[in-house]
Amino acid sequence: MNKLKEGLKQCKYTMFHPVNGFDQVKWNNAGSIPVCIMILAAFFLVNVFDAVLTGFIFNTNNPDKISVPSIFLITMGGFLICYVANWAVSSLMFTEGKNRHVFIMFCYVLLPYTVFEMIYIIATNLVNAEMSAFLDAIRFIGFLWSFIILIFGEYYVHQLTFGKVILNLILTGIGIVIILFLLLLGYSLVQQIYVFIYTIYNEIVFRI
Repeated sequence: MNKLKEGLKQCKYTMFHPVNGFDQVKWNNAGSIPVCIMILAAFFLVNVFDAVLTGFIFNTNNPDKISVPSIFLITMGGFLICYVANWAVSSLMFTEGKNRHVFIMFCYVLLPYTVFEMIYIIATNLVNAEMSAFLDAIRFIGFLWSFIILIFGEYYVHQLTFGKVILNLILTGIGIVIILFLLLLGYSLVQQIYVFIYTIYNEIVFRI
């Protein structure tokens, strides 16, 4: 329990003091994996809430087509792809970030977005359509804060210069596109194999 409290305290500290916070993650092995799991769970839940609980004026989702497993696959799968892409690119760039540090960094990056998205969801049920600019500002603050955390995380966890941080993020984006392409290609290949085997099976059954 004490370790969990320390992890929550360190996470909160990093949100407001990313320089010292990520410095502690890098050199003092700070950060808690259970806290990171909690952040991931909160990130998943807030996306479910976004689809289900957003005020009807601002909610464009069809209630009949909302799928919790799909949301889980998109959120957790997206996180995993970003993590793997950044880890792969960072390995090629011979950075100093370890797997644990990169995982903690990406989880911490999700926290501001998750908090402000929850505020956005609550606010959509309290205001009218004329306040859409205010709601957009809430979301923008969450995204901006997360992006700033990401920049500092890349800088201190990987021990890169600012120029290489930008290069790392660009290459990570390219890596994400490549991974998505390979997954799509793999899915298409598996689907074609399934159709081929199913067709052969039907032919054999028909002839018998």
